[in-house]
Parts: sequence; C-alpha cells; structure tokens
Amino acid sequence: MIRRVAGAIVMLLAIIPGSPAVAQTVSVRAFIDRSPVGLNEQFNLSVEITGAVSRLSSNPELPDMNAFSAYLGSSSSQQVQTVNGRTSVSMTLQYRFQATAVGSFRIGRVSVGVAGRTYRTEPIDLEISRTATAGPGRGNRGVARNDAADVISADDLFLKTTIDKQKVYQNEPVVVEYKIYTTVPVTSYILSRPPATTGFWAEDFPLASSPETHTEVLNGKRYTVATLKKTALFPTGAGKRTVSAMTLSTEVRVGRTSRDPFDNFFRSPLLDRTVTKLITSKPLTVTVEPLPAEGKPVDFSGLVGSLAVAASIDKRKAETNEAITLRVELSGSGNMRMVPEPKIGFPPDVETYPPRIDEKIDREGSRITGTKSYEFVMIPRAPGSITIPPITYAYFDRSSRSYKSVATRPIVVDVTGDAVTAPRVAGRVRGEILPLREDIRFIQTGPPALRPAGRSLFDGALFWIVLTVPLMFVGGAMAGRRHLDRLQGDVAYARHRRASRVARKRMAAARALADHGTQKEFYAEAGRALLGFLGDKLNIAEAGFLKDEVRNRLQRNGVSDQVADAYFECIELCDLKRFSPSAAAPAEMLEFLGRAENAMSDLDRAIAK
Repeated sequence: MIRRVAGAIVMLLAIIPGSPAVAQTVSVRAFIDRSPVGLNEQFNLSVEITGAVSRLSSNPELPDMNAFSAYLGSSSSQQVQTVNGRTSVSMTLQYRFQATAVGSFRIGRVSVGVAGRTYRTEPIDLEISRTATAGPGRGNRGVARNDAADVISADDLFLKTTIDKQKVYQNEPVVVEYKIYTTVPVTSYILSRPPATTGFWAEDFPLASSPETHTEVLNGKRYTVATLKKTALFPTGAGKRTVSAMTLSTEVRVGRTSRDPFDNFFRSPLLDRTVTKLITSKPLTVTVEPLPAEGKPVDFSGLVGSLAVAASIDKRKAETNEAITLRVELSGSGNMRMVPEPKIGFPPDVETYPPRIDEKIDREGSRITGTKSYEFVMIPRAPGSITIPPITYAYFDRSSRSYKSVATRPIVVDVTGDAVTAPRVAGRVRGEILPLREDIRFIQTGPPALRPAGRSLFDGALFWIVLTVPLMFVGGAMAGRRHLDRLQGDVAYARHRRASRVARKRMAAARALADHGTQKEFYAEAGRALLGFLGDKLNIAEAGFLKDEVRNRLQRNGVSDQVADAYFECIELCDLKRFSPSAAAPAEMLEFLGRAENAMSDLDRAIAK
C-alpha cells in the first residue's frame, strides 16, 4: 500500500523532461477493466494520458461515484520514450472501486489538467449485477472464475455490524461494533472505507492495537471473531438514521490443491499464496424518536442518560477584594461533551471571570461516562453576606422516560472589610483582574543585601564570563564546522537532520489549504509531508516504499507496532481522501492535521530513543 501511495504521488507531481515541441498532441481517455460487475466486487477505472506530457497541472478530478461504488485506492505506471530528441510519455492512473449497488450507471467525465490545459474523457456505462461475473480477460466463462479470492466464500469470511438497540431517543447513545468473522487464515487487513457518522456525534471506544479474538458458533459453523471498531453514536436529530457500512481489504493465505492426494499430503506451506479479499458489512437502520415536548424544563441540558451536580467553595469567609474560587462539578452518563456551562445568578456586588473548564470522558466497557468541572473566580466588592443560588440542571432519564432535575444547595459567604470601588478602564477585556491600590508601596522591613568592600577582580562574575566566552565561541565554531562537513558527506545524516524542518513546512502549506477547503490539494500535501518525513528519517527513496520493508526498518529502530500502525493509517487516509469524490469540511481536515502531526511526533520520539 505504501509503495502504491508513493508511486501515485511521485507520478502526479514529477516533472518529466520534455522536448521543445510541447505542442505535440496530448490524448486522454478513461476506461474500466470490465462490465458487468458483480455486487461487492472490485473494478478498476483507468485514466490514460499519452503525448508530450511535461507535467500534470492538477490532480485528475473524478466524477461522483458514491451512489454505486466505494473508493478503495489507486496506483500508477508510466512509460517514457525519446525519439529524435522528442519525449513522449504514456501515463496510466488506476483507481480501484467496489460495487455497492445493483443497476445500470454512468461514470461521468474525468477532467485532467496537462500543461495548463484541461482535457475531459468520455462518459462510461457500467452494469452492476447481483451475481458474480467473469473477471477481466476471461471471456464468457460466466461465474466460474479462476480467481484465488473466489475460493473464499461469503460464509468463510465476512464483516458484521451489531448495535445494542434499534430504537432510541434523540442524543441517546447507540453502541455499534464492527466484527470480523473468519474460518480462513487472515494475515493482515487494511481499513479501505471507514464508516461514516453523518447524523451522529461519535465517541470511539479504545481497543488494543492487536484485536483480541474468540471463537463463536454461528449457524452451526465455528468462527474466529475479533472486534475491529467499537463506537457510541449519539443521533443529533429525530427520524430514521443509518449506521453506515465499513469496508476492509484483507490478505488471506490460501493453499494450492492438486488432484493427486500425495501432492496435497507432502505440500509445503511455503507454496501457499496470499490473495486480497474485500469484505463489507451491511448498513443498519436506527429509529430515533424526538424527546417529548410535554414537561420539558426550560433549563433542559440536552443530556439523555444520568446527571449529578455538586458545588463547593474554597472559603466561607473572605475580605472585600479577596478572590474566592467556586467549583461546579458535573458527572453522569451520556454525551457529557454537549452539557452546557452552568448559569449562575451571582450577586451584583461580586465580580466574576470566565471559568476554567476541565473535562474527562471515560469510554471503558459499553457506556460513555464522564465529568466536567468549572472553576469560577469571584471577587466581592462590598461587605455583607452574599448568597450563590442553587445551580440546576435538567436531563432526560431513559429508564423512566421522563425529565428529571438536579440542583446544588445555596452557598453563603460572609464578606468583611470596606467597600471597594474597582477602577474602570476604557476598553477593558472581561477576564482581566485589575490591580487595586497600586499606589501603595510597602516599606522594606528586613536588612538590605550587603557585600564587603575591596573585593578582588577575580571574585567577580564578569571576569570569568570574559574569560570563558572566547573558549565557548571556539568550541561552537569547531562543532559547527564538523556538523557542516557531515551534512555534505553523509546523505543519511543530512536527510535525518532536515526531516522535521521539511515536514513542518509541508504541514504549514497543508494547513493553509485546509483553511480554503481545498480537499484534494490538502491531502496531497499532507501525504507528501508524511512520506517525506518517513523517507528522510530512514534514508530511503519515497518511490521505493514497501510496507513490509519499512515496518522491518522501523522495528529495528525500536518503533513499536502501535506507533507504526498509526503512521501508516494517516498515509492511507491521505490516499483515500485525496481521490474521494466526497468533500471534507475544513474542521475535519484540521482535525486530521493534528492527528498526522501527533503521529510524526510519536515516530520521531520512537526513532530518537
């Protein structure tokens, strides 16, 4: 996968030496490897560019194919010929899809920018049937395909989606699990199409990097089962909501069979081969009921689950103009992230500032629980007894199907001292505590710092500074010269040293693209940053990445599988999103950028150990 991603990036962005006659004819065409295609089968859309291609002005723009297919990945190849001083290039970009709907469909035009000019291909008709079809190059052999993946039936390997309930209230969590069932040896898997969470607020449960397996009997057949993803989905609106499917690309080891029983008996496991099998779970439907309008409190927090509230104060007696800290803590189950800030009716003689908020979400087991705390700083400006009224919250209790309220007790603080009038400054920003009584300067009551007279020149720090600074400069110059000599003579050292700096520049460029909502350019730049950083750290060419070799190099450098898997997932997501027809929001791109930067930091720390 890494090699294919790197090849696509290098192909799309490389500058190929061209001839002076750039005006030679350039032709662009698109074609698919076969039609019809069986449901859930894979097909390839190829874009071929031939002629005097100096460079691609932009990434190819694919039509929207989400209605009948799922994007899986891409690869590329090229041929360069030079005849009589003229360079001719044949460039093929191949995109893999999985058929997800039955019917007759039309693949729209593909737009390709070459040397500042835009070329568009002709539309392509595609037929998707319910049954398996003949593969490419197999003529009319019907369903009897000689494909190694076909020996693995749908009963041998499949992906299953389960939910804990099919009917919920709005903002009530639905726990979704994606499990793989297999009777064949699965050597590895890659998340080709993650499940969408449109219409839900999602909270993922933490799972081990290597899924735990157990056996389960289903329809009289024993399976090895592993949970690959577990998520709590909070529906944001009423009506029918779809828990979307997930697609995996699995690598399965299969053996060669023979009619001669002695061949099978003495067959070596080394003769086994690995085939790719795509599996997709079925989407499920959840019915979301609106929360009842009858009896709905005015201060309803929106939480469906359980809630408790507590309030405490650090002092019951204080002076005027003395800071007092009020702490409000919320705890419960459900979507605690959406619980709003408490509304407190502070007395008019008390100045308050925005609270400090701490949040902790617990995703252990099958429930989402958590706590949120708010710390308010209060400054009383007048003496007397001040009362903080009860803090109330309302929530919807699922078990009793009714609204309930929780509240704190009133808090009384005795304030003594003289009334203080805080100075008012024009343009003052709320949250800035103003210093009062600045004109008071306290009298120093302790003895001053004394030193004996007649000290020697050698006792002063200035003498030693003047003495050692030249030596430090000489040592620094020698170290700098040695560093520059090594940069020029040691390529691996030079790439390792510049890796972080180059990656930061590319990530900054990607962040600028995210702000403008340019998805394809953003993920292309982020992918270049990830691949370039890994290549510089390990001193390998980006175009020669092989996932197994890179993983072995990382293991030899002391990088754990968890850190490596997180890094590879970011690279694969760049490839997926870069050519996906669907659009990503700027917030989603910025969230991915933070995830990619964390993966880089973890990898850098692991290699540096």
